[in-house]
Amino acid sequence: MLRVWDEVPHKQVLKRQPVLHSNSCYTPLMTHKENQKARKALNFIIPLLNIYKFDWVITGGFACYVYGVDRLLTDIDIDIDTSKDSPEFRNFLKDVKPHISQDLINYVDENYNNYNLELNIEGQVLDMCTMDELLVYNPKVSVFSKYYKDGFPEVENVEFEGFTLPLLSKEAIIANNKGLISQDKWRQRDIKALEKMLF
Repeated sequence: MLRVWDEVPHKQVLKRQPVLHSNSCYTPLMTHKENQKARKALNFIIPLLNIYKFDWVITGGFACYVYGVDRLLTDIDIDIDTSKDSPEFRNFLKDVKPHISQDLINYVDENYNNYNLELNIEGQVLDMCTMDELLVYNPKVSVFSKYYKDGFPEVENVEFEGFTLPLLSKEAIIANNKGLISQDKWRQRDIKALEKMLF
């Protein structure tokens, strides 16, 4: 099956490697059962994304987990390079309708202003946003600014459960998390672990 991200050159494909923490043994917080649940959700959504020829990227905590950060998984964040009003995305919504657990809404908090859709695939939540409408709060100018202002982001391809997943680059995740107004313990943990991989 054709994968959209194979159409353009990317960095080499990496394999998920756990981050070893000093003074402790590595203990993955996600179990094999949770990995399989994520795999089933990916097996459902990736073919649909390919059918519509969407470019897409996995972000957030799941991207960090696939990079090797030991963390809990709540959902799988996927940003799609399209607009909420595009005919392709509207047709995509019809295809996933049986699995929608939260309709497409304009979600706004102190960090984000975006259009967000949630799917539930056998207990695994997929949190999907359209890139054209994805805004992040810029405290320097006190306004929401377009997150993907430079177009489709740099990705790293990493193997996970038989899939080659396009992940938002470690540098972009770190920069985004550091720029957020509110940071929970998981975001802080993600930053430290990803920086350790880079440096």
